[in-house]
Amino acid sequence: MSPRVADRAAWYLAVFVFDVLRLRRRLILRNLTIAFGKTIPDNEKIRIGRESVYNFALTMVEFLRSGGSDIAGAININGAEHIREALARNQGVYILCFHLGNWEAMGAACTRFVAPSHVLVKRVGSSGVNRFVSETRARNGFLAVRRQGKGDGYKAIVKALGRGEIIGFVMDQARPGNPRLPFFGRPAKTNTSFAAIWRRHPAPIVPAYIVRKSIGSHVIEFLPEVKLDMTPDEMQDVLRHSEQFNRVVEGAVRRKPEQYFWMHNRWKD
Repeated sequence: MSPRVADRAAWYLAVFVFDVLRLRRRLILRNLTIAFGKTIPDNEKIRIGRESVYNFALTMVEFLRSGGSDIAGAININGAEHIREALARNQGVYILCFHLGNWEAMGAACTRFVAPSHVLVKRVGSSGVNRFVSETRARNGFLAVRRQGKGDGYKAIVKALGRGEIIGFVMDQARPGNPRLPFFGRPAKTNTSFAAIWRRHPAPIVPAYIVRKSIGSHVIEFLPEVKLDMTPDEMQDVLRHSEQFNRVVEGAVRRKPEQYFWMHNRWKD
């Protein structure tokens, strides 16, 4: 599939899903209303919602095409000094990441151009689908943290950081039992495991996200290191740091909302 055909296929799929089937349309528009309120008109929210679905469809198309084309072949990097300075301290680096742009291309590019990058990911679909996704990611250089038993994930993280490598934490997914912390001004279920693990094993934290310029062409933005302090109150530190991470994610999403994954029900009732 040529880039032009792939792009049109993703756009037609997005229109079919968002405007014809209206799958998750109500949720997407609700999320956009929570995030932006009346600061943008309803027709603009509809445009952003449609383009968000298009971005997700194109990400999946690019992922599927990666078997025959290079998913990280046309990527520029801004703010490389932030990640270089953090890695120079020989502690490894945590990357605070989230579902903006083509996150699959970002994981592959970080491994190729910066340092081996391991990302904590969830199982995807059935065993067959999950195996296909895992094998394709490994081939692309998107390295998943293996978690077979209790404590395996933390051990793998410590080992990777000890080798001076990168651990990517995806910060914008709700999980059962998560506390509700402010995100776009409204309490949202927030994964606090990143803050808890950082407290046990501190290392520099560099936020990063990727923005698509066109199909197959992207820019990775590395932001300045997030500085955290530590007090004797572990619980409050974890909550405070997780809220700080939310603010970083929110700031990036505001810059490119049409490429964010609004289909996730972050503000569950």
